[in-house]
Amino acid sequence: MKLSKLVLALITLVSISVNAQDIKLTETSNQFVITSKSLSEFTFVNHLSEINTLRVKKDANEFVKLIVSGYGENAKKGNAELPVLEELINIPFGATVAIKILNKEEQIISLSDYGIDNLVFPSQPSISKGENAEDAPFYFNQAYYSFDGFYETDIVTTELLGKMRGQQLARLSVAPFQYNPTTNELKVITKLEVKITFNNIDLEGHKTNQQKYYSPEFNHLFKTCINYIPSQQKDVITTYPVKYVIIADPAFQAAIQPLVDWKTRKGFMVVQGYTNDPLVGNTTTSIHAFIKNMYDNATPSDPAPTYLLIVGDDGQVPSFDNGSHLSDMYYCEFDGGGDFYPEMYYGRFSATIPEQVQVQVQKTLTHEQYTFTDPSFLDEVVLVAGVDASMAPTYGNGQINYGTDNYFNAAHGLTIHNYLYGSGTPITSDMPQASAAIIADVSAGVGFANYSAHCGSSGWSDPSFETSDISGLQNFDQYGVMIGNCCQSNKFDVAVCFGEAILRASNKGAVAYIGGSNNTYWNEDFWWAVGNGSISANPTYAGTGLAVYDCLMHENGEQQDDWFITTGQMLHSGNLAVTQAGGSEQYYWEIYHLMGDPSLMPYIGVPTLLVASHGAATPVGTTTFTVTTEENAYVAISMNGVLFDAQLADATGIVNLTFPAISNVGVADIVITKQFKQPYEGTVQIISPNGPYVIYSSSVINDMAGNNNSLVDYNELIDMMVDLHNVGSVNATSVSVVITTTDPYVTLINTSVNIPLINTSQVVSIPTPFSFQVASFVPDQHIATFTLTISDNLGNTWTSTVNVLLNAPVLDHTNFTVADAVLGNGNGVLDAGETLDLVVDVTNTGHAGIASLIATLGCLSSYVTVNSTTSNVASLAVNGQQATTFNITINPNTPVGTFAEFPFDLTDGFYSYNNTFSQVIGIIDEDYETGDFTQYAWVNDIDYPWTIDNVNVYEGSNSTKSGAGLPDNKVSNLEINVDVTAPGDISFYKFVSSEQYDFLQFYIDGNKQGEWSGIDNSWSFVSFPVTVGTHNFEWEYDKDGSVYYGEDCAWLDYIVFPPIDLGQTTNIDEANFNFELFPNPTMGSFNLTFNDAKNHTVEVFDTNGKRISSLNNQSVKTVVNLTEYSAGTYTIKVMPEAITYQIVKQ
Repeated sequence: MKLSKLVLALITLVSISVNAQDIKLTETSNQFVITSKSLSEFTFVNHLSEINTLRVKKDANEFVKLIVSGYGENAKKGNAELPVLEELINIPFGATVAIKILNKEEQIISLSDYGIDNLVFPSQPSISKGENAEDAPFYFNQAYYSFDGFYETDIVTTELLGKMRGQQLARLSVAPFQYNPTTNELKVITKLEVKITFNNIDLEGHKTNQQKYYSPEFNHLFKTCINYIPSQQKDVITTYPVKYVIIADPAFQAAIQPLVDWKTRKGFMVVQGYTNDPLVGNTTTSIHAFIKNMYDNATPSDPAPTYLLIVGDDGQVPSFDNGSHLSDMYYCEFDGGGDFYPEMYYGRFSATIPEQVQVQVQKTLTHEQYTFTDPSFLDEVVLVAGVDASMAPTYGNGQINYGTDNYFNAAHGLTIHNYLYGSGTPITSDMPQASAAIIADVSAGVGFANYSAHCGSSGWSDPSFETSDISGLQNFDQYGVMIGNCCQSNKFDVAVCFGEAILRASNKGAVAYIGGSNNTYWNEDFWWAVGNGSISANPTYAGTGLAVYDCLMHENGEQQDDWFITTGQMLHSGNLAVTQAGGSEQYYWEIYHLMGDPSLMPYIGVPTLLVASHGAATPVGTTTFTVTTEENAYVAISMNGVLFDAQLADATGIVNLTFPAISNVGVADIVITKQFKQPYEGTVQIISPNGPYVIYSSSVINDMAGNNNSLVDYNELIDMMVDLHNVGSVNATSVSVVITTTDPYVTLINTSVNIPLINTSQVVSIPTPFSFQVASFVPDQHIATFTLTISDNLGNTWTSTVNVLLNAPVLDHTNFTVADAVLGNGNGVLDAGETLDLVVDVTNTGHAGIASLIATLGCLSSYVTVNSTTSNVASLAVNGQQATTFNITINPNTPVGTFAEFPFDLTDGFYSYNNTFSQVIGIIDEDYETGDFTQYAWVNDIDYPWTIDNVNVYEGSNSTKSGAGLPDNKVSNLEINVDVTAPGDISFYKFVSSEQYDFLQFYIDGNKQGEWSGIDNSWSFVSFPVTVGTHNFEWEYDKDGSVYYGEDCAWLDYIVFPPIDLGQTTNIDEANFNFELFPNPTMGSFNLTFNDAKNHTVEVFDTNGKRISSLNNQSVKTVVNLTEYSAGTYTIKVMPEAITYQIVKQ
């Protein structure tokens, strides 16, 4: 096939065929692995094992798309779109980059061998959301596609991007594909080993940059670089508090002060700059210079600023004018020589009068101080894939589906108001009622909202939600965070844009809004929210990089450095995802803006209480103060608007705040904040001692009688040396110290000491240590609190608190495996007559090792004999793992579907782990190898029944296929009723070939569990949990009102049921339901009587599951005539009870 133009204006791209195949390569998995890394070099290996293909159509021209999970593409427009892997890397200060390919293994693939005779799809530029996608030009480079040969391109490249916070960023691209369009061949590098070397590193400059510009709240940005190595100078540079800069019009100074006071108490070093100050000025140049001066002159003790809040509209505090849009980003760019990677997080309170500032300050304080009248609105989430017939089904729905599949769902305690395009939600975005419904949702209060489609500066276009609608909102005291992935909704060079209006609105609206000051693009917006990777309607976490949703929620094992938990950080995480993908990164860094406070942490759901404890008083002269709280909580102490110190709690939760000696009496504030937690606000009385005043200073643990690791572990004898500090104005004499505790896990032994003299300002150690025995069992990471009662010969008594962290093992298991490869049949399933091993992998997730464990396994089924009931575990170190193996034999007469429970116990006598593993003996499956629907009591559609298919199968010879010739707006159903005897899963393999609005849907008891559309390239597996009880499983192929593609149907194969009563699937005890059926068997007709007065519907299904009769409004007695039908087993279904019977026709 040949095309004759470079640019063709064509209609929407569509998927058309089910025949494109997956291409298997020589490697075993698609995998990118960093094999080693240091400051001067890193090496990686890239493996390719599979290429997915998808046939697509553009007008009369057919192409094939090549898809590799986790890969994007960066070809020139019009050239073949070949998958490319792109990652961000960090280049050390002053270094140059050298690339060396250590090894590569290639494979040449003839696409024709896989039935692919179409050209590879040509690369197209991303389409602006400000234009009609159907009018976008289609690019095809005739010269490229006429070439006979493999286009030679660099396999590995690095592209310098710019600097951020002293770190040089670059994009690494790995291009393992070359294409010959004439011969229809691919050259694929299936295994590639590469070394990246950094030459001429300026080590001193690198170290200085890290120390000078370090901010703990930027560390996660650099962790996105695959070769990132944390600084070894952590004791120097991991300093808190962070610095927060406010630039404002002087008219707003008074209105800002409540926010300044709160941010100080929260733990920020707040710097205020006003445009009437000559050092600040009122131009972009002078303001930038003011901020840059703080950045350039930063020291470890006076760190570079982290946050910037601009207060005022563009007329009050100007933004950088880039011609077609404004950009605040350049206020925060300092060290890249004019690049576009900001060194600070930034946001804007847009206002022209002080009252508008007051509104935004009050909303921020309400949110951060958690003073909502009713916080339940935080459980409400609105997600909208707006209207665009060409792009929304894939891009918009894909973004929203990713969010709901992974984070915004009932499993997270959230109520989702979801508006997909076309189908899939009760109200779809293209329905007339969608606009009013969305506005009503926001008016009722939502914690988080996200819209993706078309916008203008006045707001969301379709469904419409615009500035004119804001005045009618009623969400008083219910201010959430909103995102508009759409054009111009933050275009703040117009009179009032949507983002400005929804923040300025008093007693309603939002507390923060993220959106673009110019047009946004479909590709980039998808990457911004979901992550770099192939764009689809159902993207997966594994197939995409990290972006806004992942980094905000961080539930998939992301390291803490990958958490982006404030609104300003969210903006950065989205733009970094676009940068990784190689999209319009400069444009996106320029246009995406935050209206609101960049340090605000959104609540996704109602937050829980934050645990915290500390002393109620401390004397003047104190230089330290200890707070016990939760890991990753930010703890600050301040007094009279002066911040003393702020620190982040480590895993122990113990924070030792240090500061210059407090010189005055008064009340100090303790404020503790943490993501998804209610803030804690407390106070400490600062008192003035008139004489000596002795307090606890520090302690040292000695566990030489135990494992000598200087930690307090279970069952250890501990000596604890304590230092005391006299902060009073007079020497303390004849000091007596007594230690006490009410903690049940420690027993004190040596409890008192005497110290003759502690001079004023002196720190002394007690002459002999306190000692205590830790219990044989303690909860891991338990904090034992000791009280020191200190007295002197003058009758003074002082008390101090000492917190000690206790460590213990935590036993768990990681895997339960049926190991029947050696002794059994090797199918990984318990089968009748089989002898095999069960393997339980046990682990220690606690903070202390454990030894001499015994694992025990039993079985509650009489059909199973456990031949070896115990397995010894010599020791489990911290994070250690070991396999325990048990041999069992299964009775040859065990019925298929028998449910077996295996109680498991692991213990050393004090620490235990118990679990019960459940297994079904034999596989209760339906694979249609009987050639019909008689194996179980299937209920098939009477009008468009599912049929047995022997062409497209997952395994064996048969599958089932949805009804042929299904008209528009019709469905083809297949269902079954079962009695589940134990919790389990129902799983099946599916294959769909449809247009994007026709769906295969699966229901449990009438509740949709999943739906799938489009052109599948291969069978895929899904699984859903099922509880005990009677359940209805239903598969439905559902067509919309027009258009079809592909085969216009769905297939099912290898359905595996949870543990079920096999008798229950073929017959039901009629007495339990007040029904009688007779005679059975029958020669022709039979009677069905009802012992109640209700009306029933009776449906009859033949041996193939096809409905042959439906009788409505039946009561008391019904006669069903089967005379004209052949002999066999027929299924009777009675509604509304959904009861099934089987009757034999002779």
